[in-house]
Amino acid sequence: MVRKTYAKVDFYESECWRPNEKNLFHADDERRQHVQSRRDDALDYGRTAGLDFVLFLDSNAFLVEPSTITDLVASKRLIIAPFLPSLNKYGNFWCNVTEQNRYIWSQDCSHVFEFESIGLFDVALVHSAVLIDIKFPETARIRFASDLTVPSRRHQKLLLETSRAGLKMTLTNVKQYGYCLPSLPAGSVFQNQADAVRNLQLEILVGGGELPRSRHIPLEHEDLDTLDFDHIYLINLDRRPERRVRLEKSFSVLGLEVERIQAVDGRNLDLDFLKGMGVKMLDGYSDPYRHRPMTMGEYGCFLSHYAIWRDVVDKGYEKVLIFEDDIRFEHFFRQRMATIWRDIARLNLDWDLIYLGRKRLVDESEPFVRKSRALVHVGYSYWTLSYMLSNAGAQKLLKGEPLMKMIPVDEYLPVMFNRHPNDTWNAAFPERDVVAFSVYPLLVYPSHYTGDVGYISDTEQSEVPLMDAESSIAPGGDRSKDSVHDEL
Repeated sequence: MVRKTYAKVDFYESECWRPNEKNLFHADDERRQHVQSRRDDALDYGRTAGLDFVLFLDSNAFLVEPSTITDLVASKRLIIAPFLPSLNKYGNFWCNVTEQNRYIWSQDCSHVFEFESIGLFDVALVHSAVLIDIKFPETARIRFASDLTVPSRRHQKLLLETSRAGLKMTLTNVKQYGYCLPSLPAGSVFQNQADAVRNLQLEILVGGGELPRSRHIPLEHEDLDTLDFDHIYLINLDRRPERRVRLEKSFSVLGLEVERIQAVDGRNLDLDFLKGMGVKMLDGYSDPYRHRPMTMGEYGCFLSHYAIWRDVVDKGYEKVLIFEDDIRFEHFFRQRMATIWRDIARLNLDWDLIYLGRKRLVDESEPFVRKSRALVHVGYSYWTLSYMLSNAGAQKLLKGEPLMKMIPVDEYLPVMFNRHPNDTWNAAFPERDVVAFSVYPLLVYPSHYTGDVGYISDTEQSEVPLMDAESSIAPGGDRSKDSVHDEL
């Protein structure tokens, strides 16, 4: 296919397996030397053929911007790479090196990682996707392969030769050029590589991007599952289609079969409608931070969760998983979920509700469940980003008859598992016997926090019903649950 795009394409067939290699990801000194020698062959070929540039593109690099090569050439830099971010502050460059030309961690380039500064930056090393201008004499001595008789680390020869020639390596983040995979630890297998790709895909989706799939690679449709749950729900407002699209793509990456539930939109509610449903705010309720009654968004949020609890009981589901739509997934979500199920089975754990995503408050004591390092006894928490719910748990939540004495759903759950600090609210719900836990560390986090670009709260940033406002404490204060970051 690529022959139609480029003037000349040569394929070099290399031995795929070497006697000393343990698996596909094991590379000994001989393998590294072999790869670096092929890079040198490319440089020699380009110089002999009178070419202007050589582009080195590793298999861990994903370019998504069509103008990448044009931009690199136009920069007029001798050695330049497009910035390719990855996971956990990893990218395709080294900001600083030691006197021995070894990598050293530094925050000096954090502004590059965060795209706080846009432009071209001199850095110690670029890799994974590198364009070298071979027209100039200054680049004539650049080599990649080292003398095998001299111990050498990865990139050592390139760093040495560019230093001797007085050359600078440049990184550009003028555009979102693409992404790269982080280095895998020793002993990794193919599944680790596949998981790293999935983790990267999920992070890219949170940022509003997408890792496109080549049309030349056939799409393998994997069977979707529900991770041993009877059903998985996604709560999503009709007016938030962008969240629905992102989560549907995320579920596809994770191989999950999920039912989207139309959330109750607080913008479409009014007091007459709520009264017709028998919905009434708990007497004396006031938001602990803004000192105001419930917002219409909070009413809608509660009713959305309530509808799922009813559905669980009506359809006889024994265990379900619930997601809200403003979330991002922790790395290795499926594997860690499997660990949770193993702990539950091994411990024969009796549970009604288990948080996967929430806001943990720092002053809450949350000891580990005995003989588990993945589950904790949950304390007073905010948010309902994601949680596991049993049929018995759903029945208990419904039995509390919360519609006629409503408080926000993330206040109601701690009341029902008897860890809420407000005794007045607790007294309104005498049977507080929900058996609750949380995974640790969490598996789901908010996609955006207060102050982030793209942050939206359909509960906090919502209308307060006028009638309730007149009979309750006046709104005040500028803090909210979403802006409390003590737990982070």
